[in-house]
Amino acid sequence: MFQTPIRAVVALAATSLLASTAYAESVRMTGRFAAPYRDAAMLDSLRVGRITGQDGVQLGMAIERALARPDITGDVHFDLVGGRGAQADGMLNGNVTTGVQESRFKRKEKECVEREGGKRDGKCLREEEVEKDCTRRVINVNADLRLASADGRVLYSVSRPRRDETSWCRGQNPPRTTEEAIRGMIVDIAENVRRDIVPSVENYSIRFRESTRGLPKELNRTFKDIVRQTQRDLRGACAAWTAMDAQAPNHPSIVFDLGLCAEAEGDYDRAGALYGRAAQLIGRGSNEGTQGAERIARLIAGAEDEEARRGGRNRP
Repeated sequence: MFQTPIRAVVALAATSLLASTAYAESVRMTGRFAAPYRDAAMLDSLRVGRITGQDGVQLGMAIERALARPDITGDVHFDLVGGRGAQADGMLNGNVTTGVQESRFKRKEKECVEREGGKRDGKCLREEEVEKDCTRRVINVNADLRLASADGRVLYSVSRPRRDETSWCRGQNPPRTTEEAIRGMIVDIAENVRRDIVPSVENYSIRFRESTRGLPKELNRTFKDIVRQTQRDLRGACAAWTAMDAQAPNHPSIVFDLGLCAEAEGDYDRAGALYGRAAQLIGRGSNEGTQGAERIARLIAGAEDEEARRGGRNRP
């Protein structure tokens, strides 16, 4: 499925963002984040093959539906291939096992034993702890899945266990039927497969860093004015922070906010460098800077994978 280059999407979004789209003290952006299993995500076409087990067909169809769902840009990542003898770049196979176990136990619960006027809906006058016969149901679903390329390379191999436990007592109904619980776990496994092998295109918001600690006192008010300016003129605010960076070099908030400006423009290389500097200046282990650098690394990986995938598709 041919896709719109995400850098073009980011650039288009950034143009709008720099004009007006700053909410409170944050910037809303769109980005493509690399899939955790990047080699699997590089495939152009995919076929969901045989998944054995009592619930294998249901899981296979759930995976197909999850992979066929468009992202927020309207693109479907894989060309899904079906039918006998159909050829694809990769084949997903596996096995799913399902076990249901019920056991009896007794539990004490408070129960109204005397009501006003002897009526069922009358005011409760006295409660006692009553021993009740109860049922505990445990359902285990485990899917072992493997995705291999047409040349036999294993690109994705995982085990996905799920467990559902519930209990109820005499006179009550279980909160969900066995079929409902199994269906929910099957759908959850299918969505997990999508998260593993499909890049994530997301709208996300990042807040500006507003701390003025360590900033020369005469710049505090100007800095806060710039933060407010982001709500109406992000481009102008970013230019003002660039000028302030010369007046107060290596201030953690200014460096971080310049990194956020670069991220909003789609300049990931510059954003990554600025976030890395900010992380060192902020200190204290994991902070806004380290989180920003990690996010940028995923965005760069997503852009690289998209470019490589498009390049391979366009080769004669």
